[in-house]
Amino acid sequence: MSIRNRIEDALLLYKNGRYEGAFLTALVAVAATAKCENPDQKMGDRESFEAFLDKKRRGVLKVEFCGELHTIPHILYKWFRCELVHEGGLPVDVEFIESEELSLRAGGAPAYVLKISHGWFHWLVDAVVEAPCNKDEFAKQ
Repeated sequence: MSIRNRIEDALLLYKNGRYEGAFLTALVAVAATAKCENPDQKMGDRESFEAFLDKKRRGVLKVEFCGELHTIPHILYKWFRCELVHEGGLPVDVEFIESEELSLRAGGAPAYVLKISHGWFHWLVDAVVEAPCNKDEFAKQ
């Protein structure tokens, strides 16, 4: 039940306004789920993480950020998961938008800030809860 525990922790953090911690904990659950879905694959952490979320994103294309086009899963891995794990916080050019809808804005001059809505947190949680490999952990009790 470790993945379920991570989701419950993430939801508790989110409910208490601890958005960076909530995102990080949800991203941990995503990484664990990605490995669970493809245990025999020889993919690294980033590849399995992005491949898992690519299946969920259906129709979301690429976003320009830092002068290049990136998929949403890549942005979530590189600028959220890696920055929170290795640096302890989000980069200065990434901000949250207080919206429950799926919204992502890659701002241009003068700020050049990537703005991501809280809706992406719920999208991550749903991806984990709905993953076939987690069906027993999230079965109705």
